[in-house]
Amino acid sequence: MSEEVEGLEPIEGPVTINIGNLGEGAIIDKFDIELSKCLANIYDMNTPAKAARTITLKIKLLPSDDRVRIGCEVAADSSLAAAHSHESHFFVAKDAEGALHGIVVDPRQLNIFSPPKPKEQPKPIEFKVAGK
Repeated sequence: MSEEVEGLEPIEGPVTINIGNLGEGAIIDKFDIELSKCLANIYDMNTPAKAARTITLKIKLLPSDDRVRIGCEVAADSSLAAAHSHESHFFVAKDAEGALHGIVVDPRQLNIFSPPKPKEQPKPIEFKVAGK
């Protein structure tokens, strides 16, 4: 690989591209951000513990016409576990005007007990001054 390319000067100590200096180190920063998201998602009790989380690193190389200068785009993305779903129910009933409403209690259930009457509050104690 010692052949010379026209227009290129030989360099003494080449600094080769690696994952640490690719994109001026941006790929490592992006990985760290996505890893933090994954760790927070794993620690979230609203997600399934054993669901897989994925970090994807994408490196796009964009060579110039002379094929000597190469642009580089780096991106990272993560795929997280969705929160557990929650199931519940409610009921639908019509009011006197025919409008529909969502309600908590089944309107078809009859109330077999009379609601208790509220207790009467005791009257306040009146204090009187002695000798009057």
